[in-house]
Amino acid sequence: MNDANKKYYFTQIDQDEAKSFLAKAVKDKQVAAIWQKGQDKDSVEEFEILSFEPAQMKLELNFKANLLAKIAGSKNRDAEVLVKITFGSLYIFTNSTLIFNKEKDNYSVLINRDIFKSQQRSNYRLMANRFIKIQFKVDNEVFDALDISAGGTSFIVPAQMKERFAKELTFQGCVLRLAGVNYTIPEVKIAGTWDSEYKDASGNIMEGIKIGISFIDLPKKIEEDLFLSINTEARGEELRKKAAAAKQG
Repeated sequence: MNDANKKYYFTQIDQDEAKSFLAKAVKDKQVAAIWQKGQDKDSVEEFEILSFEPAQMKLELNFKANLLAKIAGSKNRDAEVLVKITFGSLYIFTNSTLIFNKEKDNYSVLINRDIFKSQQRSNYRLMANRFIKIQFKVDNEVFDALDISAGGTSFIVPAQMKERFAKELTFQGCVLRLAGVNYTIPEVKIAGTWDSEYKDASGNIMEGIKIGISFIDLPKKIEEDLFLSINTEARGEELRKKAAAAKQG
């Protein structure tokens, strides 16, 4: 049983480092895995990396598939996709649009958005607020979460639920909702509990328990999708803070 907080995670890389990785991908004849956000692992398609044009940050790709699938074409054609390229134990990924080139009978993606590489987890935690709503369904009940990372979340429950969510208990079939998207979390563990307070529907301060949740054996594709969503929401939050500071100044 693997704790998601102890797995490898991602850091953003600059364009020069990205160019180095992409040139190496061509040289080493690497394969790009491509899928749409929310798709299951069986929908991942593989593409041979044919060439890289640094000026345009463009990869040309050949669809790896059987003859019938090649004739039908990629199911991700002209779609917003996630792109992952593996280099041994390290990999990079980003999102782009998969474009079909009819004249060359191949595909291409522009690598001109944020690019991330795997590294030991720094585990950025996004806090909920009036702009960022996070919900977590566990034990057939939905709770408003306080925060989220790709490793876990937390929420507050009434004090009488303390035994229901005792430390070290595990739950299966949970769901996290962030930015209007549901993420299936196969298994979680109660990592910790702390005395806390919350406001009831009438605004009264009530005794509560903060529940810390750790995701267990989170599928890599869900982890990547969730990370990108957290990163997008974090950038939006930073822009709101900068706009507010500029308005005050």
